[in-house]
Amino acid sequence: MHHTPVYVDFDEELFLGVEDICITSKGKNIPAQMEILPSGGVRIWWVVNQEAGESVNYGLTLNKACNNVHFNWKRQSPSSLILHYAGQPLIGYEHPTFDPNNIEDTKKPFHHVYNPLGTEPITKGLGGLFPHHRGIFFGYNHVHLANERVDIWHARNGERSEHASFTSTLEGAVMGGHVLKILWKDTDGNPFIEETREVRVFNQGDGESLIDFRSTLKALRDTVRLAGDLQHAGVQFRAAQYVADNPDKTRFIRPKGWDHLDPDKELRREHWEGMPWNAMHFVVDGDPFTVAYLSHPENAENTQMSERLYGRFGEFFPALLTPDKPLSLHYRFWVKAGDAPLVDDIELKYNALAQPPEISIK
Repeated sequence: MHHTPVYVDFDEELFLGVEDICITSKGKNIPAQMEILPSGGVRIWWVVNQEAGESVNYGLTLNKACNNVHFNWKRQSPSSLILHYAGQPLIGYEHPTFDPNNIEDTKKPFHHVYNPLGTEPITKGLGGLFPHHRGIFFGYNHVHLANERVDIWHARNGERSEHASFTSTLEGAVMGGHVLKILWKDTDGNPFIEETREVRVFNQGDGESLIDFRSTLKALRDTVRLAGDLQHAGVQFRAAQYVADNPDKTRFIRPKGWDHLDPDKELRREHWEGMPWNAMHFVVDGDPFTVAYLSHPENAENTQMSERLYGRFGEFFPALLTPDKPLSLHYRFWVKAGDAPLVDDIELKYNALAQPPEISIK
């Protein structure tokens, strides 16, 4: 388990008046970070580096800081934020206010992913091939309501996903991110799903970052059926327009069981189902990158993986929501600049998500 984020929850009263914390282990100080939970508890985050099966004791020291470098958000405009670590941009959040006179530019919020060694995003924003694809985004092209079917993927007729509010902003020595409320609205602008989206970003060393993405969809009225197909639905990653202009430089790195397939060709129908993770290696402005898309095993059983050499990939599955039956999803994106990682390297990142280290409090 290398550069693996972990956490443990405590009662809030134990941390009243505490401003800084530090983890100690094997005579070394490890940065730690507090996150206040909606339940009133406190979640302590840190990053572990230990071998699989190894048991390690960690101590917690209150009111002691052991890292002066923090993640912090900087606002670029009323509708744009960028998260930095030590001055390095890692992700951006684009959250335009919907404008019925400019639907194309304002119909969905999304997250840009930045070059871990540079200052420019490696994801696509507005325009380009298939302009509704933007960074890390989420939608379904067939959303069935009681008396209407709407399209939260293309969102051409006034239906949209729309940023509503920031529930919390996360900044600290271990990670940065935020918890968002996003409303999915029909063509009349009435919300039918409330989405809680949680994004946390962890530093992984030079040239790497780890983006943890969680989403919970709650139906606000009646039953909502999410449907469509693997090319037009789900949580998706879309690389920069440069990739679409140079698709011959893109290849896929797949798990064992799929590794016999040609990495320079997209998956065929008979291989879509049940893939636990996938990775895309691509080039932007001459620089190589790999993004590994890791799907938590509790997401769903009937998943299908979509691949496109022009730079989009991600997972689709249908779902049925009711007001008392929400849908929760959990993904991670491992971003690496430079040479492509080995399959075993990606498998380690996936295992850290699927089977995180066990933590006990003494």
